[in-house]
Amino acid sequence: MNLLYLPVVFSLNGKWSDIEPMQQAQIELWVLEAQAGDKQAFSALCQHFYPSAIGFAAKVAGDSALAQDAVQDALLKLSKTIYKLEDPATINAWVFKLVRWQVLDHLKLQNRYQSLSDVDAHKCEVLETKPDEAIEGLKHGLSKLPPLEGQVLHLFYLEEQSIAEIARILEIPKGTVKSRLFRARKLFKQHLEQEG
Repeated sequence: MNLLYLPVVFSLNGKWSDIEPMQQAQIELWVLEAQAGDKQAFSALCQHFYPSAIGFAAKVAGDSALAQDAVQDALLKLSKTIYKLEDPATINAWVFKLVRWQVLDHLKLQNRYQSLSDVDAHKCEVLETKPDEAIEGLKHGLSKLPPLEGQVLHLFYLEEQSIAEIARILEIPKGTVKSRLFRARKLFKQHLEQEG
């Protein structure tokens, strides 16, 4: 199933987005079809989420090879659990939560698991998913932030997740997401001023 995608910018809940409402409807349709056993629909979901999932996994793991393994495992787990998803509109949060848990599981298996706040942010590599200079600058700045703050900014600005979705993905209260966003923006601004 090929879709012609022409990006259109619009405001959704006060946040600018380049995702068309029709694209979200198509994603939700793929979820319903995949739940009914349609392999092509599931393949389309995987192709849609793979680039952003890799970018997020690389930010969490700090290792692109581990990120690729974790995303593959997350998509495999999605194939086995997609029938449990009650609301197709929550697929974004579901996928990113699966990716996050798979990254953490891989870190544990490699005896590299440590508190995310102890991971060296300079080792984090963000894979390219969008060819925009502003996005690239943001990714570079994110790699300089502590991992927890970087994850929140990555999900909010690059993956365009809402505060509620980020709270579900990271399994933290909305207030904590807001405070991390505030702190991350402040750190990011300091980073820009130092480089500028």
